[in-house]
Amino acid sequence: MSVLDYLKDYRVVKVTLPLEGGKQVHLDGVARATTPPRFEITFLPDQLEALQLDMETTCRVMLDVAGEHKSITARIVEQSTAERLLLEQVETFSYKQKREYFRVDADLSVSYWVIDDHHPVASSVRSAVNISGGGIRLPVTQKLPEGTQVGFEILIDEPQAVIECVGEVVSCYESSDGISAAFKFVGLEAEDQDTIVSFCLAEQRKQLRLKVKVLGTSPQE
Repeated sequence: MSVLDYLKDYRVVKVTLPLEGGKQVHLDGVARATTPPRFEITFLPDQLEALQLDMETTCRVMLDVAGEHKSITARIVEQSTAERLLLEQVETFSYKQKREYFRVDADLSVSYWVIDDHHPVASSVRSAVNISGGGIRLPVTQKLPEGTQVGFEILIDEPQAVIECVGEVVSCYESSDGISAAFKFVGLEAEDQDTIVSFCLAEQRKQLRLKVKVLGTSPQE
């Protein structure tokens, strides 16, 4: 089954768009397949207006389907309207993980460091992460063996909190987007876990509101 089959109906996705000068911007949008391998993403009004998109560099589109993370590398064909991009799939990547908690993709400020290193150096994550009350998945700078323990500092805006915890690598894999690792939280305080779960539920509601807003302001041809 093609990833684009999951976009036959409108679906909220996370998009990393390339900008001129090598920069990136992370936006939420609503995607729908048109004529495979092409699909369109509609954004909220004015989100694209001020962006200087790099039309020569591929972008990344992310969605979760029944516990499986789907990542689409795509090229921007054209900006068909002020709020809509037409894209063409280049390649896809899937990663399945058994989970006990609802996961969301979110732009969070996250720092991590390998606990057993002699001189641990914290790395900051500058792209969206996938998080739940049981663990987190994010891009890393190097492959980490299964079982490696990593310290995390996670900043959550709403409810406002700084969570310091330990994660253990359950898998590490490489795709065209780089290296990513999935961690399960180890010994996470109940209060911190509740904070993460509350954040995830709030993000889910925001995504649903986004879909309603986008579909309410854009034609559904």
